[in-house]
Amino acid sequence: MMVFIVTGILFFILTFVLGRYKEKLKEHNQQLWQKALKYIRYISLLLIVAGLLYVPQVQILKIGGWLLIFSLVMYSSSLYLIFIKNRE
Repeated sequence: MMVFIVTGILFFILTFVLGRYKEKLKEHNQQLWQKALKYIRYISLLLIVAGLLYVPQVQILKIGGWLLIFSLVMYSSSLYLIFIKNRE
Protein backbone atom coordinates (compact mmCIF):
# COMPACT_ATOMS: atom_id res chain seq x y z
CA MET A 1 0.00 0.00 0.00
CA MET A 2 1.53 3.28 -1.11
CA VAL A 3 0.31 5.22 1.93
CA PHE A 4 2.47 3.06 4.21
CA ILE A 5 5.54 3.40 2.01
CA VAL A 6 5.26 7.17 1.57
CA THR A 7 4.57 7.77 5.26
CA GLY A 8 7.49 5.57 6.25
CA ILE A 9 9.85 7.39 3.89
CA LEU A 10 8.70 10.81 5.10
CA PHE A 11 9.20 9.91 8.76
CA PHE A 12 12.58 8.33 8.00
CA ILE A 13 13.77 11.53 6.29
CA LEU A 14 12.28 13.61 9.11
CA THR A 15 14.48 11.83 11.67
CA PHE A 16 17.63 12.98 9.89
CA VAL A 17 16.35 16.53 9.64
CA LEU A 18 15.47 16.58 13.33
CA GLY A 19 18.80 14.99 14.26
CA ARG A 20 20.40 18.37 13.78
CA TYR A 21 18.08 19.82 16.43
CA LYS A 22 20.01 17.88 19.08
CA GLU A 23 22.53 20.67 19.70
CA LYS A 24 19.79 22.99 20.96
CA LEU A 25 18.76 20.60 23.74
CA LYS A 26 20.10 20.31 27.24
CA GLU A 27 22.88 17.79 27.84
CA HIS A 28 20.77 15.08 29.46
CA ASN A 29 18.04 15.40 26.81
CA GLN A 30 20.42 14.80 23.90
CA GLN A 31 20.72 11.07 24.58
CA LEU A 32 16.96 10.74 24.93
CA TRP A 33 16.49 12.62 21.67
CA GLN A 34 18.84 10.25 19.82
CA LYS A 35 17.07 7.23 21.31
CA ALA A 36 13.67 8.58 20.27
CA LEU A 37 14.87 9.29 16.74
CA LYS A 38 16.24 5.77 16.51
CA TYR A 39 12.86 4.39 17.57
CA ILE A 40 11.11 6.46 14.90
CA ARG A 41 13.59 5.25 12.27
CA TYR A 42 12.92 1.61 13.14
CA ILE A 43 9.15 2.06 13.08
CA SER A 44 9.29 3.94 9.77
CA LEU A 45 11.39 1.14 8.25
CA LEU A 46 8.87 -1.37 9.55
CA LEU A 47 6.12 0.67 7.97
CA ILE A 48 7.93 0.61 4.62
CA VAL A 49 8.28 -3.17 4.87
CA ALA A 50 4.58 -3.50 5.71
CA GLY A 51 3.78 -1.44 2.63
CA LEU A 52 5.99 -3.59 0.43
CA LEU A 53 4.53 -6.84 1.78
CA TYR A 54 0.94 -5.64 1.60
CA VAL A 55 -1.54 -8.03 0.01
CA PRO A 56 -5.24 -7.02 -0.08
CA GLN A 57 -6.34 -10.43 1.21
CA VAL A 58 -4.24 -10.14 4.38
CA GLN A 59 -6.07 -7.72 6.67
CA ILE A 60 -3.54 -7.94 9.51
CA LEU A 61 -0.96 -5.99 7.48
CA LYS A 62 -3.49 -3.27 6.76
CA ILE A 63 -4.52 -2.98 10.40
CA GLY A 64 -0.90 -3.17 11.55
CA GLY A 65 0.17 -0.51 9.08
CA TRP A 66 -2.52 1.91 10.21
CA LEU A 67 -1.60 1.26 13.85
CA LEU A 68 2.04 1.98 13.03
CA ILE A 69 1.08 5.26 11.39
CA PHE A 70 -1.08 6.18 14.39
CA SER A 71 1.70 5.33 16.86
CA LEU A 72 4.28 7.28 14.84
CA VAL A 73 2.13 10.40 14.71
CA MET A 74 1.17 10.24 18.38
CA TYR A 75 4.66 9.40 19.65
CA SER A 76 6.43 11.90 17.41
CA SER A 77 4.11 14.78 18.14
CA SER A 78 4.20 14.24 21.90
CA LEU A 79 7.96 13.80 21.85
CA TYR A 80 8.60 16.94 19.83
CA LEU A 81 6.31 19.00 22.04
CA ILE A 82 8.12 17.81 25.17
CA PHE A 83 11.57 18.52 23.80
CA ILE A 84 10.62 21.88 22.30
CA LYS A 85 9.27 22.89 25.69
CA ASN A 86 12.52 21.84 27.43
CA ARG A 87 15.06 23.37 25.04
CA GLU A 88 17.71 25.79 26.23
